[in-house]
Amino acid sequence: MSTLLRRALDNISGEWRLNLENRVPLKELYTVRIASSKPSLGFFVLLICSAVIATLGLISNSTAVVIGAMIVAPLMDPILSLAFGLSIADNRLVKRSSITVVIGVATVVFTSWLLAMVLGVNEINREMTARTAPNLIDLVIAVAAAVAGSFTITRDKLSNSIAGVAIAVALVPPLCVSGIGLSLGPELVAVFGRGTVAGLTNQVAEGSFLLFLANLIGITVTSLVVFMVQRYGDIRRAWRQLLVWLGLLGLLCIPLSSALHDFSVRQQINSRFTTFKAGLIQESKYAGANVNALRRIRMLYSNVRVVNNTATIDMVLNVPTKLVGKIGLQEVQEEFRSSAIQDYGLKEVEINISVIPTQILNFDPGAGAGISP
Repeated sequence: MSTLLRRALDNISGEWRLNLENRVPLKELYTVRIASSKPSLGFFVLLICSAVIATLGLISNSTAVVIGAMIVAPLMDPILSLAFGLSIADNRLVKRSSITVVIGVATVVFTSWLLAMVLGVNEINREMTARTAPNLIDLVIAVAAAVAGSFTITRDKLSNSIAGVAIAVALVPPLCVSGIGLSLGPELVAVFGRGTVAGLTNQVAEGSFLLFLANLIGITVTSLVVFMVQRYGDIRRAWRQLLVWLGLLGLLCIPLSSALHDFSVRQQINSRFTTFKAGLIQESKYAGANVNALRRIRMLYSNVRVVNNTATIDMVLNVPTKLVGKIGLQEVQEEFRSSAIQDYGLKEVEINISVIPTQILNFDPGAGAGISP
């Protein structure tokens, strides 16, 4: 009976079986990790190329180019070697891997700084600011990528997945943003779409480097645990290293937890911009503005920054010239500010609104070369 049932299941499933990949032998993995911990010529060539690609992608605000730089970057290898050295308590491998990581970090930051200085970069964009406010979400991404990366190198036939791991966790782009931030002065100009905000404090280098540290520590701790679970190393020999890195991870979680709260508040405020525009149109109606003209009010961009429970909101509105003096900016601004403080428990909300007046001209073919408003 059991034989017939098994045959029936095989026919239905196509003889599906769980295939467990062979584990890479300790000696073989150790040899590969030693090679990856050494700063070879190829390592620096790929690293500099990756830094150049990422820096240019960030400056040009191109996500696709930045992703390409992540694939080229070889910085993941020495970090995995560092974690492997910690798991087997090989101090020589740990020291060599650490030096390679430090030199690699300095190389990327210097390359991006030099390139930004040569190109005369004096403003930041969305690709850059997206990497200046890390939170616990970024740490969780690093942990998941570390599990994938460390497991990949310990199993046969999984090496093709390492490129996806490199894309999932950002190592080189945050360092490039740090280099670009160091090339800028204390006052920045931030560009978002067609809107511009001046007078931002230069926290670009610090915030992006914190993102790199979150990725570095998250990858190291998680990979260390993955290696130990697969019996590469002994917990009795590596428990001190594990405690030290867990302590670093705990310290890192403090600012990241605060940043996660700020991120949540920022998302909620962003979702209320439609309400802001609706209130603006309503106030304009009371001022006797033309309904058709009201429909032409556009919010070109909005940017919310939340630091230490204080929110700064920047908006750029595209408003028809005839409505510039009629829209109730001050009333709606105060209402939006008070509701944001009350609903999200913020200490202070600063709202900066820039209005770009527009005049729409219609070309009339019947009037020859004339243009009628």
